[in-house]
Amino acid sequence: MPVFSHSRIATCGVCPLRYKLSYIDFVEPVAEETPETYLDSRVNEALERLYRNVEREKFISKKELLSFFTSQWKRNWPESILIAREEMVEEEYRKQGEKYLKDYYEKYTPFKEGKIVALETTDYLSLDDEGQYEYYVRIKRLMDKGQGLYEIHEYKINPTLPTQEFLDKEPQLAMYSLWLRREFESCRDVRLVWHFLAFNKEMESWRTDKQLENLRKEILGKVKAIEAAKKFPARLSRLCDSCLCRGSCSKWIELEEQGSRSGKKSYKM
Repeated sequence: MPVFSHSRIATCGVCPLRYKLSYIDFVEPVAEETPETYLDSRVNEALERLYRNVEREKFISKKELLSFFTSQWKRNWPESILIAREEMVEEEYRKQGEKYLKDYYEKYTPFKEGKIVALETTDYLSLDDEGQYEYYVRIKRLMDKGQGLYEIHEYKINPTLPTQEFLDKEPQLAMYSLWLRREFESCRDVRLVWHFLAFNKEMESWRTDKQLENLRKEILGKVKAIEAAKKFPARLSRLCDSCLCRGSCSKWIELEEQGSRSGKKSYKM
């Protein structure tokens, strides 16, 4: 049974060839991670630890949280990592993470935001009546606010803030909320919450039943189109600089050769 995630579908939208190399050919990546994905993992890991303790009614200090983050950062730093931003070094990424956690902790302490239902929950949402296609659900933090209102929380380290219009069309948390409405009989509404840690800013969005049904159909259509695809062309962009599959991409190799000759890359096809 095909299982698709938000990242899997998004990857195909950004670059069909990258999708093929990652999910069909399973090519050997040029490195284990990028600093951005590593930073995202360690920050989310620290926030999960924070709320695991809140769930057990155990208060941990900001110092303890930052100490955990630093120890995990040092312990798990990969042997190979692809740094696209040459001006950045490991220490600067780590300091970014510390600042995100420090700001978050100070903003939300003592973390009395409602009842924690689940952390890092994983499940699957059927996209069709026959159950042939499933959508992977992973909710960072699910909260019960009472009277049938739930919240889905997501943490982002984006270097830029999205517009409200963009968030109101963002599919990932909306699909998670569809799963929530199906699984929780008490659910009457769902607030979608993003924490943009680089800006210490919280943003929200809401969806109606009709919007969610339209989104389900849209996602199912995209999944079927991916399944039926015969060609997966490369789509060059600045995201190529941090693509772990670029070593298997002829377009990237051409781009590198062009850059070596002229001293400048052109991402135009």
